[in-house]
Amino acid sequence: MFLSFAGLSATQFHGYLFEGKGFSPLQIGFLLGAGYAAGLLAPAVQVNAIRRLRGPRIPLAIVLAGAGTAMALLPWANHFGSVLFLFFCTLFCSAGIHPLTAACALEATRTRGQGTYFLIRSLGTAGFLAGCIASFFQPGVDKLPWLYFGFGAAFWCTIPLALNRFRPSDPRQAPEDILVTPLPRRTPGFGRALRLLSAPRAKRLLWTLGVMNFANAMATLVQGNYLVSRFDGGQSSISFAWIVATTVEIPLMFLCAWMVRRFGLRTVIGFGLLGTTIKLALLGAADSYGVFLAGLAFHGCFFSGALVGFNLFIDKHFAIADRPSLQSLGALFYTGLPSAFGGLTAGVLWHFFGLRSVYVFTALVAIGAGAYTLRLLPMLPGRERR
Repeated sequence: MFLSFAGLSATQFHGYLFEGKGFSPLQIGFLLGAGYAAGLLAPAVQVNAIRRLRGPRIPLAIVLAGAGTAMALLPWANHFGSVLFLFFCTLFCSAGIHPLTAACALEATRTRGQGTYFLIRSLGTAGFLAGCIASFFQPGVDKLPWLYFGFGAAFWCTIPLALNRFRPSDPRQAPEDILVTPLPRRTPGFGRALRLLSAPRAKRLLWTLGVMNFANAMATLVQGNYLVSRFDGGQSSISFAWIVATTVEIPLMFLCAWMVRRFGLRTVIGFGLLGTTIKLALLGAADSYGVFLAGLAFHGCFFSGALVGFNLFIDKHFAIADRPSLQSLGALFYTGLPSAFGGLTAGVLWHFFGLRSVYVFTALVAIGAGAYTLRLLPMLPGRERR
């Protein structure tokens, strides 16, 4: 969890890297949109891989290897076509890292209760923070290729741990108050996973997560460019902003672990979505670097509350045989589609109206999604009675 998220911290530099190569805002938007469109194809491949390879562990090792290789090569490409190809490969593979890691971790810790997953997931945030801190102390543009090599190496170092340590827990070791069914011999396919996610409650939740992450992705993908241009920051200001956002996310993860035990999934998911509304509203209104950082203090709400809450919603309300496929396919709707459209939309708005317009637009979308969240929450499960 720690190492894989250290590799994913490369997200802070993608837009900045492309701008440094001399690409225009429209080209950057196309790169971000096309790259994150890889997330539209990845879930179907992952679901089939999970089925054929009998679980998420081997598919996770494969995507880690692919993401690590493409990530390390990306800064060395100079032509638009080669950058597009490598970025697409990077995002195609890395799109599976979070859902497959979640599926593996939940299988390995199923007998320990839901709060345990929040604690383990916090190590991912710590890994992301470690990547940002390492980047902060390497501020020169000439250091970017070596930073990307380090991000790729983190993925490669994760592979032996995933293969050896991410093994399903033995249902016979579960405490008496935790019901664990036997592991399936073979997981269901793409069609069944799609039908299950089309159930009314899951569908509404996915739509809300998707719209909120559309706005969140727009703000995140061009954040480095915005910090450098609007607040006259350098490369180190990009990493420092991510350090602030990620540092606050760690206590938020522990807070969500307590809330899920005390109040249930409804409160955790609501906290994540409404906290993200506050974040994007502050970023849209920010006229100084300090106010922007104050908004980033709410960055972790979406990941520690909304997304981890959705992972637990899948793990709690669907059969054990369906869960790995649903974790991968769910990422298509809350990450793949929103990130692809978000990257493309950010580039178009940047080109025609300037970078500032991106953040004003994301604030308006987030406020609308936050208003719908208030209607959605009564439909979600609360705390179970013992």
